[in-house]
Amino acid sequence: MNHHISRREYLRLAGTAVAGVMAAPQMLAAPAITAAGVAPASLPPNPKFRPMYDALAAQMRELYSVCRVKIDGRELLRPCASNHYNGLWHDDFTWPHIGLPELQKTPVMHDTIAWLTDAMVDLPVVADRIEFDGTAVMSPGPWNSRPMSEEMTLHLPAAWTRLLSHADAAGIEIPRRKDWAKLLERSFARLHFSFGLVWNNPQRSTVAFGFYDSIKLNGLVLMTSLVMKRGLERAADLFEKELSAETITDWRRKADGIGENLHRLFDEEIGGYVGATKIGRGFDVWGNGLAWSLANAGQRKVIAESFLKHRAAIFARGCTRQTPYAEGWPGTTAMGYQNQGFWATGTGFVLPALAQADPDFALQLAQDLVDNLEKFKRHEFIDADGKPGGPADFLGSLSMPLIGLRAILEGRPLLDYL
Repeated sequence: MNHHISRREYLRLAGTAVAGVMAAPQMLAAPAITAAGVAPASLPPNPKFRPMYDALAAQMRELYSVCRVKIDGRELLRPCASNHYNGLWHDDFTWPHIGLPELQKTPVMHDTIAWLTDAMVDLPVVADRIEFDGTAVMSPGPWNSRPMSEEMTLHLPAAWTRLLSHADAAGIEIPRRKDWAKLLERSFARLHFSFGLVWNNPQRSTVAFGFYDSIKLNGLVLMTSLVMKRGLERAADLFEKELSAETITDWRRKADGIGENLHRLFDEEIGGYVGATKIGRGFDVWGNGLAWSLANAGQRKVIAESFLKHRAAIFARGCTRQTPYAEGWPGTTAMGYQNQGFWATGTGFVLPALAQADPDFALQLAQDLVDNLEKFKRHEFIDADGKPGGPADFLGSLSMPLIGLRAILEGRPLLDYL
């Protein structure tokens, strides 16, 4: 078996790409959006979502045990139960420990930080992943051909900082902390900003947000800007003693600038935040969920109306597409899982926003996911008929919904956790 295959290549070989957008067979009720607008960005905790959280947490405990693997005498974690993804990725590893914090008490996070330190800190910039044979892979793509980009995937500094930040908060010592700080400093310095937002050069595009890797949205980019805001804030707090005051001040300034300039990605005619200003200038479903807490009341009303308008194209069996358009992301030609698949991962990004726009709608979506996730064996994504694609027992199908539900139960913005 090819242990180094990329998500995109796996789906090409397996022939499981979605053929087109179809109406979701288990249609959700429309959100009750009124002329007065939607709820404020922060609401009290909503305990009605507890049964859904508990149900997914039980599945996570079982799958987490299956996905644990011993490498070099240390306990690590695969992204799924099989070895299709035979290495350690940032989000795939970190999200389960955020969605179900009790997992941080296992040896896995401690062992992973130690193992990653040996593999990562002497690299020029952070890697996309570390294969279990020790290979640092710097960009998404098949192991036996050219990568998808010659440049660092743009969201990586924020993703690895998130892991270190959560480990530090859990009381896990970060070895070679100064070297980690310098590595992240080098990595953040590779990003380019325009009008205060992360910029992906249209003439030489790289991958921006990792879960959109086969699309390569460019121009000013939404998801990477959002996670970079939190990454810069986390890095400034985490490495304040290790790096110069100038660097820390610059990071905080850039984080603030992202919030101040996010309006540049909002297009009322399109119905909310666009995925990017060049390729990908269309409604970004996951991104509008993540950006919800930074939007004003008028913007949230527009976003909620877009979820209502496109609900048949966005949701199927509790899973959520990245964009509602039949042709996929505007400006792209690739048809496949990130243009047309429905992801349980994506439901985690939109649940907190929907819980505030219309709690009944969000409850039904969450219950729909609980009812169907075991039926399609937690595959990475499904099509509108429920046919699965990608590997089964994919941790992200549980972990991101758990994070979304945790945000609702704790009454905190989703962006806080990322």
